[in-house]
Order: sequence, then C-alpha cells, then structure tokens
Amino acid sequence: MTMPAGRGHAASPPSALRMREVRDRALFDLDDGPVTPSNRAELAAVAGLLNVLLASLVVSSLQYEQHALLVRAPSDRAVAEFLSAYADRDRAGARLLAARIRQLGFAADYDPQHLAGRSRVAFQTFPDGDLAGIVTQGLVGARILVQTLQEAVRWVGDDDPTTRRLLERLLEDKEAQAAELGAPSAAARPRQTTTGDRSPPTAHP
Repeated sequence: MTMPAGRGHAASPPSALRMREVRDRALFDLDDGPVTPSNRAELAAVAGLLNVLLASLVVSSLQYEQHALLVRAPSDRAVAEFLSAYADRDRAGARLLAARIRQLGFAADYDPQHLAGRSRVAFQTFPDGDLAGIVTQGLVGARILVQTLQEAVRWVGDDDPTTRRLLERLLEDKEAQAAELGAPSAAARPRQTTTGDRSPPTAHP
C-alpha cells in the first residue's frame, strides 16, 4: 500500500532507532553498564545531587524515628505509628537513590560525618509529648523536601529520564506525607473549644 505524500514516517528513522547505530553505541564503554551515550546528563553532578537527597532522606527518617519514640501517650499511638511509617518510607527512598547512584558509576555516601552537612532537613528533637512541635517539624521537613525534589526534577529534565522518574516518584511520596501531616499538625495544637477528637490519617504502607 502506497503511503500518501506528506504523511507517515520520515524517510529514515532517528539515529537512536537505527539498528547499527544503536548497537555501536551500546558497545561503547561497556563498563558503564546502563549509562549509554544517549544519557546527556553531567553524571558527576547528578550523583552529587542524589547524594544530597540521600542525606536529606536519611536525616528525615532518623528524625521521624526519634519523634515516634517521643509520642508515648496511648491516645496518640496512631501518630507514633504514622511517624514510624514515614521513617520506613524515607529509608526506602534513600536506598533507591543509592542504587541509582551506583548505576551511574558512583558511590552512595552514608558516612554519618557527612550526612548532616549535606542534608536539607535539619534534625530537631522535642521534649516527650510535644505533639504540636513534633508534627509541625515533620511537616516542615516534608515541605523542604518537596521543594528540593521539585527543583531537582526541573534541573535533571530530559537529560536523564530514569533519574527524573525516580525523583518524581519520591516527590509524589513526599507531597503525600505533607498532605497527611497537615491535618495532624492542626489537631496536635492545644485544643480550645473543639468537639470530638480528630484522628490522624493512616500512613500509606
């Protein structure tokens, strides 16, 4: 069947889709593993960015874990549970970042001496039972990471689609945390003339 003039595909496919060129590019620098010449990102800079985000998630997870231990009242057990769940999610996010850093040919830096200095989230603790301070600090930390991840997604752009998708996944999770923390932060403040009690939302597994 003859394709009508002016319609259909171009006379030749893009270079990335030509069989021989794809093979030639794949054979170039085999030691780079998944990183091929079509990845236009400055890999060292991307790895540095991911290590900053890794440090931020590790510090955030430690802060959530610490805060969960400070919530001891039986009536606030649900708050402690979702803080613990957030700690687990942040640790899982850090592991995903570490795996991507390794794929790019660099090392993930978990050195405790470096984590606090690179983290965009500042670790802050509170007296036992200071629910308002604990949940508000969690919300602040989540919002800081939302902004940081948004900027990271914009910076990576189309140069490294795999890294961008990972950052978008982490961003979505952090936005969900911020949304969930919003209601408890209001409910945790000293109650005035409210009727009934508000339970915090259940964290996503």
